[in-house]
Amino acid sequence: MIILERVTKVAGAGDKRRSVLRAVQLSLPSDRRIAVLGPAGEDTKVFIDLLAGIVLPTAGRIVRRARLSFLPGHLGGFTRELSVRLNVAHVARLYGADVETIVNFVAQVSDLGKDFDRPYGDLSNARKRYLSDILAFSIPFDVYLLGDGVVRLGDKRYNREARALFEARAKTSGMIIASEDPGFVREFCDMGLVLAQGQAWLFENLDQALAFTDQAAPPGKTREERRAARRKRRKKRARKVLDE
Repeated sequence: MIILERVTKVAGAGDKRRSVLRAVQLSLPSDRRIAVLGPAGEDTKVFIDLLAGIVLPTAGRIVRRARLSFLPGHLGGFTRELSVRLNVAHVARLYGADVETIVNFVAQVSDLGKDFDRPYGDLSNARKRYLSDILAFSIPFDVYLLGDGVVRLGDKRYNREARALFEARAKTSGMIIASEDPGFVREFCDMGLVLAQGQAWLFENLDQALAFTDQAAPPGKTREERRAARRKRRKKRARKVLDE
């Protein structure tokens, strides 16, 4: 179980400053696959970052009564001077996993070859993210946190090896996934959490969650216009990843 106790989160600066959450009281089950939805895709990412501990609440607290993963692609916690092998061992040890098993598995799946025993800092940013994707799904967690880009077919951020691991974990673990793709949500999720106007609504029925997301969108835009805007945001994020 993950419990939000009157959590407020203010994000952005200047004209873009906004309340993602306002005194939200919420309990999320750790054995379900929950899609995080909302008319503002940026807010769903902030919510996942909150659960992962990458950002802190402005007020309130989050109680984690389950083992939550780090985000696939997140590069924090790695040491540039150490080899990839030693970094993987360190992360596995940090999360209480069997070090030898994880190291051997990641070495095999990542196919880094000799680079696995070279300094982590020598890898390109794309290879670092690729490694982090695989490592995140290699370690057993109660709940995996992610944005759908890394495992959604057709996204430039897509990681084939991570997708295979994701599908295996989805059968036995909880998931909390920020997504703007209804097709992906229907395939992999069984609950929906909608963020809008600083509040959060949890739905057992995915179709109701998706319909409520459309209703919560700012007035003046058709469903097709909102979908086009989501596709544009996904492409923008993909270009940013490729440019890094």
